[in-house]
Amino acid sequence: MNNESIAPCGVICDLCLGFQREKNNCVGCLSTGNKPYHCTVCSIKSCPEKEGDESLLCNTCEKFPCRRIKDLDKRYTTKYGESPIQNLKLINEIGLSDFILQEKEKWTCDSCGHLLCVHRGACLICGANNQLFPQAK
Repeated sequence: MNNESIAPCGVICDLCLGFQREKNNCVGCLSTGNKPYHCTVCSIKSCPEKEGDESLLCNTCEKFPCRRIKDLDKRYTTKYGESPIQNLKLINEIGLSDFILQEKEKWTCDSCGHLLCVHRGACLICGANNQLFPQAK
């Protein structure tokens, strides 16, 4: 994980199934290259409030959290137990570097040491249970 791992919306790209899969993997929101269509046309990343700077995190916006972020957050919180809004608030509190360190530790598989996937209930590498996945609790 690094600074480019955090999408403007607060999603951690390194935890995404698209980023972690071996074939046809996504390069992440802030990188140039292969991405799913819905990521290339993202209305959050290209929000007019960013005035052309697509790398700005949404927590810097005076309208944060806006409707787009709230909708994304509801989906991620319900399906995956992860809150992009809480991620962005925590970045405001402790800073991006400390946030990345904390999340890397939190999302590392205890069995094999690879990052867990936010979209799956088991580690993609070793199959160990992902305790952070909502259905695992």
